[in-house]
Amino acid sequence: MVEIRYGEHYDVAELGGETVAEARSRYEAKFGMPNRAHARVNGKGIAKRHEDKTEIGANDRIVFAEKSRKGLIFVGAILIALLVSGGVFAFTATSTTVTLGLTKKNEFASVPQAGTPPTWNVWGHYKGQMTAGELYKITPEAAYTGDLSVMVTLANGHDLVKAYRTLVFEISVYEDAGAGTAADTSKQLGTTEYLTMGKGEATIDLTSLSGKTAPFWVYLDSGFYFTHHTWTDAEEDPILLCDVAQKGVM
Repeated sequence: MVEIRYGEHYDVAELGGETVAEARSRYEAKFGMPNRAHARVNGKGIAKRHEDKTEIGANDRIVFAEKSRKGLIFVGAILIALLVSGGVFAFTATSTTVTLGLTKKNEFASVPQAGTPPTWNVWGHYKGQMTAGELYKITPEAAYTGDLSVMVTLANGHDLVKAYRTLVFEISVYEDAGAGTAADTSKQLGTTEYLTMGKGEATIDLTSLSGKTAPFWVYLDSGFYFTHHTWTDAEEDPILLCDVAQKGVM
């Protein structure tokens, strides 16, 4: 069925196979449609000279409408104004500005390496346990009140596999013990996570930090390893990268 419309007039009829010109002729008197009305088939304009060549499909939608003359009247008014004024337009407006007094701050947290990271001896073809100790010191900027996300990454796995068969780090974050120099391992923040050569990244989310004692310490709780018989010197040295990011909305 073909839908045909002019203004408030509307009809549905079997017009498939007829031309737009035939549809116009059929509905001109019924809809009171002037000859200057332009046709659009499915939203596409049809020139008057092409109406008798444009065939209507079985499910097409035809809309007849007169072009608005408002634009022509507006253009005419502009041309008259140009003639009278010589093409010069003037207008007045009022405006004002506002300056927001924001405060520049440094990074919301600093993450230096701990003063004395843990260390231990490593022998060939040996199963051993790691030494516990502070790895990083996280100091939030004083005005920062949001949550933090701490990500620790094992950065040189390609070297470590030459020295180790197995390598596992147990990582946690703790509050400060009170002097800014060591972790209080009785006050853990977030979860305990594990780093291995197969899982080289661990993330610990620090939330609800209000009232907690900063700085916060990324801490090696424990860990173990199993070495190969031999390797090149320095390939046994793990390189850990710590990244602290804002978590959520302040």
